Formats: sequence, structure tokens, C-alpha cells
Amino acid sequence: MKRVIAFAVVFIYALALFAQPGHDKHKEKWERFRAEKIAFLTSRLDLTPAEAQEFWPVYNQLEKERWEAQKFRRQMEQKLVEAGEDISDKRIKELTREFAASHQKESELLIEYNEKFLEILSPKKVLTLYKAENEFRMHMIKKFRDRRKNNGH
Repeated sequence: MKRVIAFAVVFIYALALFAQPGHDKHKEKWERFRAEKIAFLTSRLDLTPAEAQEFWPVYNQLEKERWEAQKFRRQMEQKLVEAGEDISDKRIKELTREFAASHQKESELLIEYNEKFLEILSPKKVLTLYKAENEFRMHMIKKFRDRRKNNGH
């Protein structure tokens, strides 16, 4: 019963995302992805309603901060790719340090949020979360490859 209630909360949340008018195609795809991820994680974690109420805001904040950190890292990667041969050693040092720091930021986020998750969930459920995130990533990669294969690419 607890699982059904938690799933219902997630389902209603997902519906609310889709009910908002004026979204472009990219945003709609992103929201479908997020809704699918939330449903996938919910089914794996077997959260109680109380756990779900505490967990999802924290998880969503992690996702937001992780997205920003990854966005910055990708920008740094692009700067490294675009760096010309005539760039000074001083600038190279700055770029490489910023790039390394961008990876460190992502690591620090995971360490910080791991502790937050351990305050909300049992250690076993936190482990299940990490496993489920990996399963979801593999699921999406397979789905993408299958779609490309079926479209003749």
C-alpha cells in the first residue's frame, strides 16, 4: 500500500509537469525523461510516503546542482578543445585547473548528498538508489540505441 501511495504521488507530480502550457519540444522531452526516471527510481526504492516526501525534494535539488556542475564541466571541456596552439602557459594552467575543479565540484556534491540521503533513507535504500540510477542510465542507453537501430541510423 505504501508503494502504491508513493507511486501515486510521483505520477501526479509527473502529470503536473506535462499540464503546464507553453513548453517547447526539448523541454517536453526533458520532462518525459525526468518523469520516467522518477517512476523508475520510485519502483526500485520502495519508499514509504514519509520517505518519499523527504527524499524527492533533496534528490531534485541534487539533480539541479549536478546539472549545473555538469554544464560548467562541459563548458570547460569545450574551452579546452578550442584552446589554440598560441595560448600561453598561464592560460593553460588556468583552464586545466578550472577543468579539474569542475570534476571536484561534482564529487563534492555526491559526498554532500550521500550524507543527506543517509539521514532520510536506510543505508540499504541509498545503495539501492545508486544501483537504480545506474540501471536507469543503462536502460536509457539501450532505449536510445534501439530507437536509432529501428530508424535505420
